[in-house]
Amino acid sequence: MSCFFRLSPMAAAVLAGLSLPALLQAEPLSLAAEGGAACHRPDAPKQMIAPVKTSGEGALAEGATRVNADRVIGQSDVRVRAEGDVVVERGNQVLNAQWIDYNQPQDTVQAGDRFTLEHGGGRVSGESLRYKMDTRQGEATNARFEAESSSGRRLQGTSQTLRMDGENRYRLENGRFNTCNPGDESWYIRAKSIEADYERNVGVARNASLVVGGVSLFYTPWIDFPLNGNRKSGFLVPTFKAGSDGVEITTPYYFNLAPNYDFTLTPKLYSRRGLQLAGQFRYLQPKYQGDISLAVLPADQLSQHDTRSKIDWDHQHQFSRTLSGGVDFHQVSDDDYYRDFYNRTDIAANVNLNRQLWLRHQTELWTGRFDSYATVQKYQTLANADGYKGDQPYSLLPRLSSQWQKRFGIVNFQMFGQYSNFRHDSKQEGSRLVLNPSVSAEFNRSWGYVRPKLGLHATYYNLDSHNGAQARNFSRILPTFSVDSGMVFERPASWQGRDYVQTLEPRLFYTYIPTKQQNDIPLFDTAENSFNYSQLFRENRFSGHDRINAANFLTMAVQTRLYDARNGAERFSAGLGQRLYFTRDDVLLDGSRVQRRSGHSDLLAFADGRVTDNIWLNSEVHYDTSQNAAAKYHFGLRYSPEPGKTVGARYQYRRHGEIYDDVYGKVRRADVYFQWPVSRNLYLVGRHSYSFSEHKPVEHLLGMEYISGCGCWSLSAVGQHYVNGVNSSKNAFFLQLRLRDLSSLGNNPFEQIRQSIPGYTNIDEVMRK
Repeated sequence: MSCFFRLSPMAAAVLAGLSLPALLQAEPLSLAAEGGAACHRPDAPKQMIAPVKTSGEGALAEGATRVNADRVIGQSDVRVRAEGDVVVERGNQVLNAQWIDYNQPQDTVQAGDRFTLEHGGGRVSGESLRYKMDTRQGEATNARFEAESSSGRRLQGTSQTLRMDGENRYRLENGRFNTCNPGDESWYIRAKSIEADYERNVGVARNASLVVGGVSLFYTPWIDFPLNGNRKSGFLVPTFKAGSDGVEITTPYYFNLAPNYDFTLTPKLYSRRGLQLAGQFRYLQPKYQGDISLAVLPADQLSQHDTRSKIDWDHQHQFSRTLSGGVDFHQVSDDDYYRDFYNRTDIAANVNLNRQLWLRHQTELWTGRFDSYATVQKYQTLANADGYKGDQPYSLLPRLSSQWQKRFGIVNFQMFGQYSNFRHDSKQEGSRLVLNPSVSAEFNRSWGYVRPKLGLHATYYNLDSHNGAQARNFSRILPTFSVDSGMVFERPASWQGRDYVQTLEPRLFYTYIPTKQQNDIPLFDTAENSFNYSQLFRENRFSGHDRINAANFLTMAVQTRLYDARNGAERFSAGLGQRLYFTRDDVLLDGSRVQRRSGHSDLLAFADGRVTDNIWLNSEVHYDTSQNAAAKYHFGLRYSPEPGKTVGARYQYRRHGEIYDDVYGKVRRADVYFQWPVSRNLYLVGRHSYSFSEHKPVEHLLGMEYISGCGCWSLSAVGQHYVNGVNSSKNAFFLQLRLRDLSSLGNNPFEQIRQSIPGYTNIDEVMRK
């Protein structure tokens, strides 16, 4: 039979724990699913709490309550008791119980001996429920709860007593909580009490511990946290690291200043250096955004430098639809800062620290696209370990650039102009004006293309006096002409039972530029590009505008590609190319005019892609035809049958290359690396890099990664030793515990592993696949 009552919501408060992000001590109910089922793949339970049963009847009117039970007794407006397979429905709430007792004058409801309450995406069960509906006060005993957001993030927990202290105010006593799959209690957070105030969006846990595998790893007497996942001021998870600087402990504190402003204060203790204080301020507005970071370590006990500091400022501003600008500013206190506090990748990438202010304007002009750019730029150049600063870049004070381009059918016209004022403490200073108009055309057919291009490179210099030489001005004008052409032949192919489309692509690239000696022109912003396969199809081998090579050459090349016939994805490509010089005139980087040794260039070749579904090949060869020997080459082979399994090797050779910062010589280096499971849950990772030129290893990396059976927590431990100078090296040890959808403890080794092991896959992603 059915009875209908108009009741205020009786389950809203029971779901207090459904959005707690962490921290439920004592020994409450297990997090195993009802009936004792635990999470053991592939037979993992679907829910921690069994779904509720509904009446199957039609929708209710707003505010109406329907009660179905084997027996309903009582008096309307006084007291009603329902027993046996009770189903109570109201809105999106469904309550199942063995019995309920509703006192209408006091507006209270009790349910037992077992109950399950479902409310939207959440579900609660327990032994008994007592609740006063008008004040929303009450409690549930031996309660379980679980919820899953639209993004798939799960929350589940248990509590001996769940108290409701008014609207949106709750207290959980002696509980535990995690974000795992149903039935998975491989880790959880337990607490003596948790208070939650949704009006203030604040949760507080007291006497809280992190338990992993039954072992308590972390304890805090008090912690607060946001309830809805939004940002909230408070301590972030500390990190720990061991290495050449001893033990490093970081305890960041986050300040949620406003929805679009925040600040993170990060004290970091180096056991051998001292205490560093760092801060990061981030801001976001509709038209601008950025962040400012500052780190200071006074009285460094391990360095000859006293106060160590670093400041970074990155700012982007959209002034209007067509005008944008920004700031990119970086500075450190001394030349050794990156060597002492960062890894080898950061050291190599931060030799010249940028300090730049820029503006960019983009609009239409005469139905063509017109782009303008203005900047002032200086650098802080850091010396290497021997005190050598290398070639310090010029400052741009300022640089103004504009480019206009417009298509006329198959013809494209482009005009580029640039003014630069170069300043330097010890080199020739001056200004440079560049005008570079060009016109090109495209004749495209299904079988190939022809693309001629004609340009004029006009440069005007106004140089200051320097080292006794008088100020002077002069110009350089050089025409440029090139024709790029190619054909594409296709044929069906098959390999290891799979259908492909193979192409054969012969290509001719001709360039003509008159020869002009340029040794009276300073090198303001010009460098010589590395000679590789792609360089074969460029008019000028120099970057910048201070050098223009002489050219009367024809590049002849052929390339083949292999495409998957099913989806068109490129699987493999290989190419071979060489230049033929019709005249031997050339211009070197120093500007002098010389004769080439041969009527043809060195031979360049490459091969890259998947040889099979599981084997990757990467190789490139630069063969010096004048000496009949390789100038440089590398060859790499990787076997990756599935995510989480990869093993590979790579060998590289350079007749003359950079070994360390500004240290050059013959480079002969071999690398072997791997990521491989030794069991379903345990993976080993490693890399060994050996220099045959120096007869010593230059990098060791070895570690292990473990992931729980249901993928809810993982542990990574990685040790690394690498050489960062002729007579210097560093050590690092990374240990991190990751709790899925919650947080992580320790220092993340992922970036070090990813850079060292091509094809590496995070084990958390492996488990999800």
